Amino acid sequence: MAVERPLWLDEEQDIRTLLGAALDRFDRQRGSERQRRIHVSAEAHLASLARADAAADQTWGLVKELERRGVLAIRRASLGPLEVEWRQAKIAFSPDVEEVLRVWLGRAWSEPAMGIWRRAIERHAAAFHDGGAALSTQRIVIENRSADDVVGALASAARFTVPMTLRQVSATIFWGNSKILDDRAALVAASLPHLEILDRPLVIAAYLPAHCDGVLFIENQDTYTRAVSGVPAEARALALVYAAGFRGSASRVRSRSGSLLHYAGPGRSEFTERFEAWWYDEGAAPGPAYFWGDLDFAGMQILKALRSRFAGLGAWQPGYEPMRAALGVGGGYGVVADDARGQVDPVVTGCAYADTVLLPAIRQYGQRDQESQGR
Repeated sequence: MAVERPLWLDEEQDIRTLLGAALDRFDRQRGSERQRRIHVSAEAHLASLARADAAADQTWGLVKELERRGVLAIRRASLGPLEVEWRQAKIAFSPDVEEVLRVWLGRAWSEPAMGIWRRAIERHAAAFHDGGAALSTQRIVIENRSADDVVGALASAARFTVPMTLRQVSATIFWGNSKILDDRAALVAASLPHLEILDRPLVIAAYLPAHCDGVLFIENQDTYTRAVSGVPAEARALALVYAAGFRGSASRVRSRSGSLLHYAGPGRSEFTERFEAWWYDEGAAPGPAYFWGDLDFAGMQILKALRSRFAGLGAWQPGYEPMRAALGVGGGYGVVADDARGQVDPVVTGCAYADTVLLPAIRQYGQRDQESQGR
């Protein structure tokens, strides 16, 4: 289809917006693949029509000019005698007008990213257990790598026969990047179920004092290192436990295959065996267990989760009381702050002190991070 480009098109932004909306639809499905026309709302894409003035009349006149040229068709609604003729009108574009619009607006067709991704999957479908069905809805983007590169790399994992962690698989196939498959375990299981994926052991740091009266779980690294150095004094007779990210709720944290304990402190020679027996549910506890973290909902969620793995564990009052007092005096930051993702009120933790004192304080005054307690 060949239609001469109107001389006035460059000066008519509304008309270019209307034609651009049609091309947006053709970008999703080309005219050569369509059997039906595209329909767009006249009032939604021609802003000047809202004014119902001379400018609106001119714009509508140009739309009718394009209709006379065969570029579009107007589907007019049934209207009352006093209503403007473009009211509720639809503009229809036939599939064969796509190339005309692309020439007029200077917009070459570019295949959508998901289309490119799915064509790459088709080329490697035989490598995947489900033919690539799961992968077809979960595009993986890696800078400077094509869709075919990425899908081909994942397909290459089909030949692996030795057990590996997801990080190891990722680093092996994705050019040394070990993090691509993080949070994609379900995708790997659906696509390559024969792979034996190993859980990464949780690395637990434990500082054992010369005299051990109990265990204190600490959420943040800065606070943990200060406690190791003896601040606050109330923690000096407690075994101190720190795990980066504190995934203490993971079911494998108390299994020998799921966690790896690293010890430090003067009590290593005397208390390691006793501590380890308790940790793996094979011996008596070295004393009461406590948790100390941020005074926020996320910290309380960690407390609740840890209580499901370590019976009787409670919020550590010597650490939390100064934070609660400071919160009541100076306030804290909002519980709905943009950087507080995941802050969901646990309602109850099972620890009486946390449920009756700490959670009400958070709800009333806001949050306070553990690092703020520098005593």
